[in-house]
Amino acid sequence: MTIEYRDIQEEDKPRWLLLYQDYLEFYEATLSQESKEIIWNSLLSKDVQGVVALVGGEVVGFAHYHFQKSTWADSGHLYLEDLFVDPRFRNLGVARTLILAIENVARKEKCAEMYWITRESNSTARALYDSLANKSDFVRYEIQLKN
Repeated sequence: MTIEYRDIQEEDKPRWLLLYQDYLEFYEATLSQESKEIIWNSLLSKDVQGVVALVGGEVVGFAHYHFQKSTWADSGHLYLEDLFVDPRFRNLGVARTLILAIENVARKEKCAEMYWITRESNSTARALYDSLANKSDFVRYEIQLKN
């Protein structure tokens, strides 16, 4: 099985919408159709970067990321915000391929670091993440500002 990846393209929208909905359900989140359209348009305009993984020409996963300025380094950071793989294609190297592809982008852009978060209970993903990166000792705090 060959895993390919490329930037998100307009023709990926129907499959992306299905995968994105599965991603939202995994995290027990809901978004309006209008919000999904805003996110999709952000991906196409490159306000947020997006990559898809393909197996046999079928989009089977995606990753979204963006760059952040840093007050701790003279170069920015790359934040891998979303990563999702169709459950039928898990444990085949798709997520690893996406992460490594984005790491290459971070290196090419000379980012000081690349980082991402997941739920502590996401043990399957964390097993992969532990093999690719160091777990930070930072604790995340958040204030929900939108109902």
